[in-house]
Amino acid sequence: MKEILYNKSEAVAALNRVEGFNPVELARTISKENQEDQLYLDVKYRKLWFRLVHPLGKIISHIVSYTENMALVEARVYLDKCDEADNYIANSFSQKFRSNDPQFGDKFLEMAETAAIGRALADAGFGVQFADVGEENDPAQVDAGIPIRPQGASVPGDMGMLPQEGMMPDPAGMQNPSNPAPYMGPQNMMGQFYQQAQAGGMMIGQSPSMQAAQSQGMGRQTQNQAPSMQPQQTAPQLLDGNLPVEELVKRMTYEQALQVVIGGNGKFKGKTMGQVATESPGSLDWFVKQYSGSNHLVPAAAKVILDKALPMAG
Repeated sequence: MKEILYNKSEAVAALNRVEGFNPVELARTISKENQEDQLYLDVKYRKLWFRLVHPLGKIISHIVSYTENMALVEARVYLDKCDEADNYIANSFSQKFRSNDPQFGDKFLEMAETAAIGRALADAGFGVQFADVGEENDPAQVDAGIPIRPQGASVPGDMGMLPQEGMMPDPAGMQNPSNPAPYMGPQNMMGQFYQQAQAGGMMIGQSPSMQAAQSQGMGRQTQNQAPSMQPQQTAPQLLDGNLPVEELVKRMTYEQALQVVIGGNGKFKGKTMGQVATESPGSLDWFVKQYSGSNHLVPAAAKVILDKALPMAG
């Protein structure tokens, strides 16, 4: 049997760990002819595991398509039963067809639902731990590759602490371009946001604490140097999240927009709009048109980022 990630990495074993509950003990071995044995955690145990970690969570499944011989089901996993429909942390689809199996052939709908739930829970961290370390790679490349930095080039830094919601950080202490934060997405729009941030001297997802620390460090290095003859730029003032979105869009800089933090209990809770732009750029349009929260900084930031990206996309 190949070594599983759960046994290979302590960090993986710590994912969704519950004291007194060992999912490995509930996993069963699947043996197939001419194949190595594999561990498998049944969906009923994944659901139990999820309930132990998130007793107030919920798992919702719905039929996407259904015919006499085929069923397509989507399952969504939520951290809280009160979360809105789009605020899931993981989802998955499963399609099953009627077969000649005397026991399960007519239960293709139930099989599709169970498979969708199992895959969604694995995506949420309840089962992916049992993946083989040496299992085959994806049969097809699903997106663009991550650029490999030449030897000696700078390495992405730590993400650091996130700013508090409703407060706009002072972008005067922008990150030094020689120490960029992680590039979090390979899609075209993600690359645009990344390039824009580089041009502005900061990285998407960088925290204000990192910016302030770097600013202080640069100040200590230059305090004994002759004062620069170039005029000092004035940092933008803090913005009030109660102002109308249209007014905030006029006042907010692109750098400020990247650092707006999303509150609530949704999918992007605690993340900056810069992180959303790199991880899920399509969600920016949702924040502009459908966001209903009280913090107007969020939709304003999404619009500022989109407006900045459109010229480059063209």
